[in-house]
Amino acid sequence: MENKKIKGYIMAGVGFLMILVNALSYLLNWEGEFVPIFIIGLVFVAVGMSWVRYKSN
Repeated sequence: MENKKIKGYIMAGVGFLMILVNALSYLLNWEGEFVPIFIIGLVFVAVGMSWVRYKSN
């Protein structure tokens, strides 16, 4: 179970970084399309946090 929690934190962290790249692209006027990275980042955060909260019997 502990291994799944670690993977969940890593996945959520990567997702957060992907969302951060999208936010910085808007703030710093970067040339590029980062909306797919934002969507994938949201999915990574959601799945990663569900792995962290998972309770086994």
